[in-house]
Amino acid sequence: MKKTDKSIITEVIKKSAIFLLVEIVTILLITTLLFFINVTVTGWHLPIITIISIGITLLFYKKDNIKINIVAILLGLIIFTGVTFIEGKIYDTTADGNTYHKLAIGALKNGWNPNYEDSKDFDKEDGNPFDISEENINTLWIDHYAKGTEIFASVIYAFTGNIESGKGYTALLMYIAFGILFSYLYQDKKISLIASLAISILLPFNAITVVQVFNYYVDGALMVAVLLILFACIVESLGKQENQKEILFILASSILLCINIKFTGLAFAGIFCLAFYIYWMIKAIKQGKEEFIKQFKKYTIFYIVTVIVSIGIVGYSSYMRNMIDHGNPLYPLYGEGHVDNMVVQEQPSSFANKNHLEIFLISIFSKGENVSPTYSQENIQPTLKIPFTTSIEEIENYSIPDIRMSGFGPLFSGIFILSLIGTIYIIVRFIKAKNWNLLIPYLIILGITFILILALDGGYWARYIPYFYAIPMIVLTYLLWDKDKKVHYVLGIILTVIMFINIGLVTYTTLKSTKDNDAYVGKRINEFVQYCHDNENVDIQLNHSGVQGALYNIDDRGVTNYNIKEDIVGENEGYFFKY
Repeated sequence: MKKTDKSIITEVIKKSAIFLLVEIVTILLITTLLFFINVTVTGWHLPIITIISIGITLLFYKKDNIKINIVAILLGLIIFTGVTFIEGKIYDTTADGNTYHKLAIGALKNGWNPNYEDSKDFDKEDGNPFDISEENINTLWIDHYAKGTEIFASVIYAFTGNIESGKGYTALLMYIAFGILFSYLYQDKKISLIASLAISILLPFNAITVVQVFNYYVDGALMVAVLLILFACIVESLGKQENQKEILFILASSILLCINIKFTGLAFAGIFCLAFYIYWMIKAIKQGKEEFIKQFKKYTIFYIVTVIVSIGIVGYSSYMRNMIDHGNPLYPLYGEGHVDNMVVQEQPSSFANKNHLEIFLISIFSKGENVSPTYSQENIQPTLKIPFTTSIEEIENYSIPDIRMSGFGPLFSGIFILSLIGTIYIIVRFIKAKNWNLLIPYLIILGITFILILALDGGYWARYIPYFYAIPMIVLTYLLWDKDKKVHYVLGIILTVIMFINIGLVTYTTLKSTKDNDAYVGKRINEFVQYCHDNENVDIQLNHSGVQGALYNIDDRGVTNYNIKEDIVGENEGYFFKY
């Protein structure tokens, strides 16, 4: 059967996304395997791993049209190169990015082996451009937290020589999610091109991911990984065997990424995957003993292998070392010697006597801003607002990559209400139609989301509940699925428009803020570099002992004639330091 232009385009987009997913996972897997034999990150990692990734992709699709496969890989390479180039031109001006993220990335690039040594022991004599301060609390996070994004970024950094170029993982994962979802939606004749594009864009482009595209925060990347897990579990539940290998690869890769981006990713991936695993086993039991044994073997082996690779190999330097050294894979968040819960410390004082559901709802219906002890010294509390309303002042707050209140966007309270109505409508429709294959997966996601919000701290902070965004996205997909059903198709269009306005406002303020901050920091760095060229020795004072990560930007410019002092006379402003 001859392929149509539509099927060729969707296939190229999908395979370019799969290639990029292969590239990211292969970078993590090969790099961490090499750590075991004491081979650290080098400039050769990226080109060699890219060649291997091309080979894996061609082998995976060996039965398909070779020309389409090559075009897809070329498209993936162009996107990878473009993202890396753009990211390298933009400074990360966030505190988190310039503390433990860059400190880990720079150390990894310069030869630190996290499988066998602590970051605080990796100093000048080991190849680092500076000695890590003994007072730098960030070494605790670097040594023990999941390192997936840092390992990826260090491989890019080693190749480009520019620490900023490694932060493209969020943008790449956004494209991966777009490409995979669009291809699966548009291949179905019932859903239109416009609807497919709308859903595929709105899933990865949201208020969590967009504000983190140009910095080293990891919540946006985690969010995409979680949503890809849910997508893969839904598709696998439908039992379409022709794409099963592809779906299982997407699921395994998303689990690996989710677990190695953040500790919470281990919990999210584990809970959702376990629930779907039980559902699949129940379905198999109903199909007879032989089918149950077959499905039990397949999914059990699949999950065991995925978990071993994700935790035992890629996650060895965090999960396994934590277990060996501290008897707890999630140290320092739990167990003896754990640190205080930041999400509880950062919540407004008015939340002290409220339950998790109340806290979640207050945040959803509040003005978007950073209301917390850190940002509000005068004990300012959340401000409730009327849904679908906003202001210039509120919109400007969405340039903050870790905004506390109403973090899903200025119009999300209205989207939340529409999603609740849509959820009730969907459940009733599915029950009436006895469409259990779609109803049960949705109820699994809905039920676990509700339980997690009730059970875990941090429900007020959108970046800590990325799974919740699946609810409005599933509602939107159902409403736009069949354009012949006029009433809910029109409702779907209305919800789509509101969601695009919501993310459009966030995108605008993010781009504006990024441009302004980047210009300011670029000017400060250029002035400092020139000052160092004009002076034999320069003394600098860090704004805080923890922001040593910013010094890698100075190292990238070839500046070495500076000394870090506890106190200096100079008042020139640099990049998280003065001189």
